[in-house]
Amino acid sequence: MTPTALPHLAGQTVTVNYTADPKFGHGQFQLDNPTSTVLRASVDAAWLELGERRQTLEHVTLYDLDHETSVNPSGFQVEPQAVMNFLIGFPVIAHEPQFGQFTAVGLRLRMDDFKQEALSPIKFIRRIPYGL
Repeated sequence: MTPTALPHLAGQTVTVNYTADPKFGHGQFQLDNPTSTVLRASVDAAWLELGERRQTLEHVTLYDLDHETSVNPSGFQVEPQAVMNFLIGFPVIAHEPQFGQFTAVGLRLRMDDFKQEALSPIKFIRRIPYGL
């Protein structure tokens, strides 16, 4: 007997290029529904991981990248055998990590009768302005 494939949530890396005062306001995720039924999901929790500190995100938005439309984070669906690529948005924050510090957007989804969480790492790339 082969195990039934379950929906899977994965975080994608978001790159922030900056010369000074880096800011970001979203994380990117992918929700894969390999099942033969419609997946009903909602955002259960979202947070920032700023080094050793965790900061809860109270109000988030959800944007479906494939269909280029806003989605209600309190309840949305993913069709059978489909993948949904989406952004979790929040008010822009200014954050410059210390050297080696991990920064990410965390997301926990409630899907039908279970929960799953993932992290979207934020990669900071400092650029030197041309001509300096």
